[in-house]
Amino acid sequence: MLTRIPAAVSATLLATVLIAAGASTANADSMRLCGEELLQLQNDVGSVPITGGKVEKERAGLVKLVEATITLVDDGKTTDAVVKLGNLQTKVDDLEAAERISAESAALLTDDTTSATLCLSSAG
Repeated sequence: MLTRIPAAVSATLLATVLIAAGASTANADSMRLCGEELLQLQNDVGSVPITGGKVEKERAGLVKLVEATITLVDDGKTTDAVVKLGNLQTKVDDLEAAERISAESAALLTDDTTSATLCLSSAG
């Protein structure tokens, strides 16, 4: 015998499933190895002021390094991800030396990069 589920119960179950699915998508970064550190780095790279010519090209290069790091982490290649973070730090240092980013912005990105590197080094 087939029992019908009342509409209210069905709607509640559907809402619960959708909320859980949304939460799991929203938490994907925090569930990733060192996800909080990488998300902070990604956010800060996207928002630090860059001056001089070709600002968007410089930012795109920084973003690409962070995205490559995240891909390496997702692939389980933490050692390669740490190397990629080193490349990012070199780029940040170059931008600071050329006075294209402020000392404060460089310090922020350095702190983020260091946090992500320490996290990945301790996990891998």
